Amino acid sequence: MSRYTRYSSAALFAIVFFFVSSASAQLTSSPPTLSYASTYIGLTSTAKTITIKNTGTNSVTIDGISSSCAEFKLSSGLAPLTLSPGQTEGYSFYFQPDAAQAFSCSYTITATGAGDVVVPVSGTGLASKAIVSLSPDSLSFLNQTLGTSSNSQTITISNTGTGPIKLNTVEIVPEVFSANAGTLPITINAGSKATITVTYNPEYEVTNLGALELNFDQVPNLVVDLSGNGVAPSGMVFTNSATLPKATQGSAYQVTLLPMNGSAPYTFSLKSGSSLPSGLTLASAGVISGTVSSSAALQKYSFTVNLADSAGHTFSRQLSTTVDKTTGSDCSNIWWDVSGTTTPITPIDDLGTGSYQGEEGGLYPDGSNTRPTGQNSYGVMLGDAIQPLDSTGNPDPNGKYAFLAIGESTALDAFGGGFLPIAQYDPQINSHLVFVDGAQGGGTPKLFAPVNANYWEMILNNYLPDAGVTAQQVVVAWIEDSDGMSTGSFPSDMTQMQSQYEEMMNDLRTLFPNLVMVYFSSRIYAGYSNGVKKIDPEPYAYEAGFAVKNAIADQLNGNANLNYNPSLGPVVAPWMSWGPYYWANGLLARSDGLIWTCQDLQSDGTHPSNSGELKVAGELLNFFKTDDTTTPWFLEP
Repeated sequence: MSRYTRYSSAALFAIVFFFVSSASAQLTSSPPTLSYASTYIGLTSTAKTITIKNTGTNSVTIDGISSSCAEFKLSSGLAPLTLSPGQTEGYSFYFQPDAAQAFSCSYTITATGAGDVVVPVSGTGLASKAIVSLSPDSLSFLNQTLGTSSNSQTITISNTGTGPIKLNTVEIVPEVFSANAGTLPITINAGSKATITVTYNPEYEVTNLGALELNFDQVPNLVVDLSGNGVAPSGMVFTNSATLPKATQGSAYQVTLLPMNGSAPYTFSLKSGSSLPSGLTLASAGVISGTVSSSAALQKYSFTVNLADSAGHTFSRQLSTTVDKTTGSDCSNIWWDVSGTTTPITPIDDLGTGSYQGEEGGLYPDGSNTRPTGQNSYGVMLGDAIQPLDSTGNPDPNGKYAFLAIGESTALDAFGGGFLPIAQYDPQINSHLVFVDGAQGGGTPKLFAPVNANYWEMILNNYLPDAGVTAQQVVVAWIEDSDGMSTGSFPSDMTQMQSQYEEMMNDLRTLFPNLVMVYFSSRIYAGYSNGVKKIDPEPYAYEAGFAVKNAIADQLNGNANLNYNPSLGPVVAPWMSWGPYYWANGLLARSDGLIWTCQDLQSDGTHPSNSGELKVAGELLNFFKTDDTTTPWFLEP
């Protein structure tokens, strides 16, 4: 056939139609390629984003997204998703090399109504010459008297390799532990050592479990496990940590000092020569409050507080607080009140048999915070039975099992930013356990409720494969979510979300056939967002806890749509439980001392900052390391 091929009129029409159709529904990527900085093996690069735009005149459905190399992984974006003309969607990816070599790969965005978009991605993996170890890998602080700080214990970091390494950051959870690593970052040369000191300052007669996370520039994080327990003092003290919550320039502040072992009434006073940040005062009853002056210096303030009781006992202790700059949130909303009153909202776990707008408190029925005996016993049995699985879900001593996080952006930040960097490197965590961050921006219960939701599709098609596991290996889920409400009346708005949670339980059973347990956590305090953002401001962040409480109560009451026990009928849902409940009313300390400072939230007052992420990480680690339904599968035998 000659190069000048003849076509029929019908064929010519088809060709013209093809080109017109293609031109009217076209996807483009900006930028068209992604190149990552050289990254050491086992570390994760900063995520980079492409923007996919429909530049045509017809709608286009993005069906999915896939990588040609396992070293490049998706961090955000939705599919399937329909883009109208001119509409865009962002997809973010990160690079996690597993070999010292150059990687030239691609991401493919498949679409209906337009050609696929292929985005070349590249990066180089590096091998570190440093070999880093810690001694010891755990610290224990036994029987520390409340109101006192422990003697410091030392961790030694050794570099036995042939090249230097840099220690960038040191993070520690929970706040009753503190670390001193000197001025960071520090370089540890080949054959050299560095030390970190850790102290413990308990406020309550409880056992505290924590972790110290060390972040390096060339090797994955190293983690030291921490434990301690507080014991009652023999004499009178006040038990607050020596480091009080942070204050904010130009904003309200309130902290109550906690006397113990004396005879009421107590009298507090500042030692002569001591002073608080400008604008704050110490009342004789032990409340430090006021509005920090807008001109107060941004620094640490140390002061000594005296305590006297009616029997003539005295006690003195040096305390400190730090004044930080404003964050962009409403940092004066240091607590939130019941609608139409000036009465602070009480956390659900502190509310007990009391009520909030007619709803009884307690995480479980009858005002209790303790899992009912029958539910707990069944959960222990399920936890004991969890075992490694192969990719098809069959028992395999060399297999894996997955812990899936589900929720919206607040969960994404807390789980991925605070919990994962510690948990996945913690030497106490079971080596068969794989963490999968399936939380996604905008992933509210309303949007997760349909079993065919694109949020589930992303978990199944991207986040599970990126973690090296399958849907058949998912055995446990953790959920922290809310519907992003800014209007609505209690309790009807939470009844709707309760129903959505229950639909999600049926979805989990359908999509992940070996998933047997689900743990819920509450939203964090959102009062600092009021007047700034309308993404579940208070009281909606607080009230969301009742949607969880009542969904769990439905299962406890034997609702067939939530049955998990095969002896009672078809299994259509996993076993449900509270995980850590960590809502607290701003700076008003909960009964266990938990608070949220303005600095624990980002500038929108909604998403956790680095310190907020670590606070959540501490709550999660402590729960999963100690609960009798979780220890069999969460910890090494």
